[in-house]
Amino acid sequence: MKLFKWEKGAALIFVFIVLITLSAIAFAFLTMVRDEITTSGAALADMQAFYIAEAGLAKARWALTEGEEAAGWGQEDISFGEGTYTLTTFDNGDDTYTITSDGYIPDDNNPVAKRRIVESDIPVTTELINFSSGAAASASSEQGANTADHANDGESSTKWKSAVNNGSWLKLAFGYSATLDRIIYTGNKIDSYTIECSEDDAVYQAVTNPVESPGGIVDFDAVSARYLMFNVNGNKPEVNELESYSIAGGASTILGRGEFITSW
Repeated sequence: MKLFKWEKGAALIFVFIVLITLSAIAFAFLTMVRDEITTSGAALADMQAFYIAEAGLAKARWALTEGEEAAGWGQEDISFGEGTYTLTTFDNGDDTYTITSDGYIPDDNNPVAKRRIVESDIPVTTELINFSSGAAASASSEQGANTADHANDGESSTKWKSAVNNGSWLKLAFGYSATLDRIIYTGNKIDSYTIECSEDDAVYQAVTNPVESPGGIVDFDAVSARYLMFNVNGNKPEVNELESYSIAGGASTILGRGEFITSW
């Protein structure tokens, strides 16, 4: 069956239109894929910049609380992962700090992504660390519910009570080496006591030059200890709280939580 010339021409035009349509669809699809890849890459870079800024913020909080640095300190262009961060700390003068941390991908010279995290109005307090808090407590004997762990639970209304009159001891295991130069004890029926420290829970040495002040405060020469032994004599002696400190080490800076703002 023969096709007329105009029918052949129409067929060619139809094929051409189909090819053009398919090409347009393919082009649109490739463009969409390219845009998706670009968008995904940009979103990934933004996320990386955000987490790098968070890392800078965490570094600043650590430096301030551990006494490594004081407010007013900062760092610039610190490499971290695939980018860098720059941070500043500021003393607001009203017992609050402000920390600003900028995260960049790949750096701040020509960043493809940037995130800024500001934590403002961070409350600041200083206090001595009570090493007894969180230590594992044990004793030579216990009477009823007055167990050893009550001697370092932070509650003055609870207590450890010995089941015998003399030769009793209360021991605290810190789980790490702490430098001690003061204890504070509160209790009853304590006629006498000695303070000993150890690094291995085998060999104990009495602290040197202990001097007691009112309120059960006992200062002595600084000693490194993983274990603290409080040996007491008395008529079934009681200890409400046994605290331990490093006065020479100074007070620690405690940061609360401020208000967060994220920008880019």
